[in-house]
Amino acid sequence: MELMSKLSYKELEKRLEIQETLLECIQTLYSEETDFGVSISNVLSLIADFFGSYYVTVYEFDNKSREAHCTYEWFSPDFVKPETGNEILYLDDLAYVMKRLEENGEIFLEYNKLPKTAKYLNELFEKWHLKNIMAVPLFMEGTTCGFIIVNNLERNKDAVLFLQSVSAFILNNLRNHESFDHKILSAFSATYISMHLVNLSDNTFHGYKSSEHIEKLLSGNDSFNYSNASEQLTFVVKNLADTDFVEGLLKFTDFRTLEDRLREKNIISHEFYGKVSGWCRASFIVVNRDIYGMFKYVLFAVQTIEEEKRRELEYQAILRNTLGEQNEIYAEMLQAQSAGIFSFKRESHEIIMMNPSALNLFGWDVISSSNGNIRTIFSKMISDKKDAIIEKILSLKQDTPEYVYEFSIKKTENEMKWVLGHAKCVTLSNHEEIIINSFTDISANKKMETELFYLSQTDALTKISNRGSGERRIEFLLKKGECGMFCLFDVDKFKSINDNFGHTIGDEVLIEIAKAMKQAFRGNDIIMRLGGDEFAIFALGVMDEKIGAMCIERFFNAIHMINIKALRDRKISVSLGAVFTENEGESFDQLYQRADEILYQCKKLPGCQFSFYHTHKPAKK
Repeated sequence: MELMSKLSYKELEKRLEIQETLLECIQTLYSEETDFGVSISNVLSLIADFFGSYYVTVYEFDNKSREAHCTYEWFSPDFVKPETGNEILYLDDLAYVMKRLEENGEIFLEYNKLPKTAKYLNELFEKWHLKNIMAVPLFMEGTTCGFIIVNNLERNKDAVLFLQSVSAFILNNLRNHESFDHKILSAFSATYISMHLVNLSDNTFHGYKSSEHIEKLLSGNDSFNYSNASEQLTFVVKNLADTDFVEGLLKFTDFRTLEDRLREKNIISHEFYGKVSGWCRASFIVVNRDIYGMFKYVLFAVQTIEEEKRRELEYQAILRNTLGEQNEIYAEMLQAQSAGIFSFKRESHEIIMMNPSALNLFGWDVISSSNGNIRTIFSKMISDKKDAIIEKILSLKQDTPEYVYEFSIKKTENEMKWVLGHAKCVTLSNHEEIIINSFTDISANKKMETELFYLSQTDALTKISNRGSGERRIEFLLKKGECGMFCLFDVDKFKSINDNFGHTIGDEVLIEIAKAMKQAFRGNDIIMRLGGDEFAIFALGVMDEKIGAMCIERFFNAIHMINIKALRDRKISVSLGAVFTENEGESFDQLYQRADEILYQCKKLPGCQFSFYHTHKPAKK
């Protein structure tokens, strides 16, 4: 917070622009666009817009021929390339550039500052009428394999870190433009001895990696049902885990309870002793999750932890020996911990200690202020699962695994802290069982998660829902059987606004329209930008044409009030098609198709027009 306060508003605004543009580039690269070339071109367009450039290129090296080939490029429609083109550059002639790239990791060159000895470079600048360029290398296994060049930058000339960040994602896609499956394999294969991607919605699985022991078991079972994920996992567990650990592992791998256990987590784990591999840790890892917390794919992975477990058991043995004679040292160590520590006896709930960090976190001066009551200690915890968390902590036993939980605490009127808690039951050398809780402040991580989540769901320009998040929310409501009015509209003659007044004014028009949508519709209605000048609204619960017309009229009035000085006397108008939900099980695509049909009819008439799907009679504002 201290660093943020030293930044000027202009610096904060620039930092936000870089963050939003980088996120938009990443979303574009990992979109569902099947043509990878189109995705790269779209990203280069975003880079050009950020730097105010008319030409951005990606070169990849052919080290055998010592050539750099232009594999992807984007240039503005009014830019005319020189007849000779620049499809191939010769690395030997670019010695000055390559040396600067290797030394600095980036270059920014200006024409009037080029050394005369770089003759080839000077000729390129003259031929392409370049004032300046920015370039960053593409690295593969420690070697430069290409670079990205931005030509004639008009702004953000110091934002080389942004270009370096984008280049990392571009390179990943250039070299690893592979399936969803292979990306998961490359990310996890070094860590786990076996991995299976599970589709929970249809109970199927796909194996990426398996131990030799499991492969032999599967190949020797001719009657095994390979299309049933839960059956396969049960079979694997029974043959993988030692007899004493089978029951616990079967409970951990039970698909029926998996969704509840992963509801607020991205990974859960369970340790067991394997027949062949010794100590292992099995994990379920959420691969994707929508804004409502629902997921479809999880990765079931197993890793060996033999060495880790050996160190843990040795440590526990040393700790038991130490506690047997020096409980005072143990208490002093806990008191000195920067993390919050709180422990109590499992049977009697007698509080043993609460170190200063924990007292400060919960806002207690001394333990006695809580009257020695465990529930009073946790009374300041804020969580919709508060009672369940407390009951779980109180019910821990020696043979139950560590319990991990999250909650928040209100420190002041304007300050909330997020806390990660770990609770575990341990047995002291005198055979007395105690429950130790440790607390870690994770507020900074939560704040970052919130900011990134907001950016990923929001249209960067208009600050309303983007197409992906808006469509998912509408689909979710439709599946729940919610009804409402779906409106689809676009801006009349928007291309002429861009052509005659420029894209900056066009962007201002879109921003003002989004503001009009917020003004005219309710907070629980879904407003979204589909792309370009196309927008959509889902007015929840509106099922009457008269009420629907009133909502649209209110929106049109807000549109009419838009006043952009640069447009002079020109007024903004939109054409809108509306449709009411009709049946359960309708999809977003069905609503969109009907609304688009009536919107097309409205576009044929001048001025602000809207119509409902079943009437096909445009009602003029």
